[in-house]
Formats: sequence, structure tokens, C-alpha cells
Amino acid sequence: MAEKYTSKMALVLDAPVDDVGEVVAGARSAGDIDRASGVRGEGHEAQEVHWGGRMQRAVVRQIEGDEGEPLLRLETYVGGDGLKVGMQRQAQLLQGLARQLKGRVTGVRDLSAEAERDQAWMNRVAIGAVEHDDAVVAVAEGEGTWWVRTHGAARFDVPDLELYGLKRGQVEAAEHALRHVHEQLLAKGLKSDLDLPDGTPVYLVPVLEAWQHVPLEWPGVGKAGVERGPGLDGPRATLSVRHRPRLGRWKTDLKGVRKALAAA
Repeated sequence: MAEKYTSKMALVLDAPVDDVGEVVAGARSAGDIDRASGVRGEGHEAQEVHWGGRMQRAVVRQIEGDEGEPLLRLETYVGGDGLKVGMQRQAQLLQGLARQLKGRVTGVRDLSAEAERDQAWMNRVAIGAVEHDDAVVAVAEGEGTWWVRTHGAARFDVPDLELYGLKRGQVEAAEHALRHVHEQLLAKGLKSDLDLPDGTPVYLVPVLEAWQHVPLEWPGVGKAGVERGPGLDGPRATLSVRHRPRLGRWKTDLKGVRKALAAA
């Protein structure tokens, strides 16, 4: 069983809880949690739980956000469940904790997707009304030259994706293309044959390898080994057009992807 707690969501609270164990115990009494135990060395701040009649584990931990706001973070592994079921199960557990904190929850934060949500979103996802954008979020950044990237896909055992050196008019097509490729990866895994929406065949190139082929001053690009900041340290890749290999080697063609987006 995978024990990688790669999917992280949190309830944003109006004040810290006194004891995470008490919140978890209440959820257990209500039937939302099956079993629970303290996390060694973390006292009243964290509990390991099982829920939904499975051996799957999660950790409920109290932390502070970047601006000191109190968060009750729920971290687990959802890769084996897929996008819809994985998001639904985690939202159901988050919902069970929220029921024990009536009036104290001010928001919901998907830390893996770097997205601010609300309780209505959590309740919708908990009943299984899950859309792709609920789990994988595209972000565009730039001025003149643009960088489009995703957050949230890595929790499903596929890399998040990035595209560099775009014009403003290519951003919408880039977001559509990344969603298209992610849907293929989520359906068939890393070994699937990938293409752009127009049918152009592509393959994944790790970001550090891709940086050898593009100007380092472009948004989103950096030198190998440089800390990229929070949310950009997981498995991440860009796309190259797939040509017939020569002498057993693939030609890296990032420009061909940008050309296809311009045509779109």
C-alpha cells in the first residue's frame, strides 16, 4: 500500500483548535472516521486516521498558513483511486472534520492545487460531483512572455505540466492543451501515447532537462539546482513534439509545441 501523503487539503479556521485528537474523536463518534491514533512526537497537534472502511491512512495535522492563519490540514494518498474517487474520498473526510467545527471554518484550501475553495465546493466534491478543474488547476503568469503551469496532478502519480515562452494569445490554447494531455495521463498512465488537441504527438520532458533548450530569462525557467519555491518541487514536465527517433534518440522539440499552439 502506498504511504505517500501527496494530496493535501485544509480547513481554514478562525482560531487554532485546542486538541486535534478531540476533533478526530468527535468525527469517529459520528461515524466519519473508523480508527485513529496520535502521531508520535506531535502531542495534541496531529492524528493518524483510517476512514471509509479501508486501510487507507491519512494524517490530520494542525499547522499555520503562510500568513499565520490556523489550518487543520488533511494529508493522504489518492493516486490509487483516480481523480474523481480520490477527490471525493478526501473531501468526505474533510467534511467529517468540518462537522465537528461548526461556525469555526472560514474556508477550504487545496494545498496541492494551490487553490482557495469554500465549504460549498467541499460539499459538492464530497457527493462525487467532481470536475477536472476541481483537482488540477492551470495558472498563467507573465508579461510579454508567458508561462502556463498546472498544480494538483502530481497527487495522482503523473507529473504536473508546464509550457514556456508563450505569447498572450497562446495562453488559452496552452491551458486547453495541458488539460487534454493530463486527461490522457490520468486515464492511461505515463506509458500512454500523448497528443495535443489537434493530434500532434508529444512526449514528456522533465523540466530541468527542458531548461537546456530555452532562454533562462523566460518566466518559469531557471538554472538546474535552483530552488523554485513552494508548489514547484514535485514531479513536473513540459511537452515536446514526438518525431521519429534518429540513431535511437528523440529530438527535443519544444518550439514545435508552441507552433502548434499558435496554429490553434
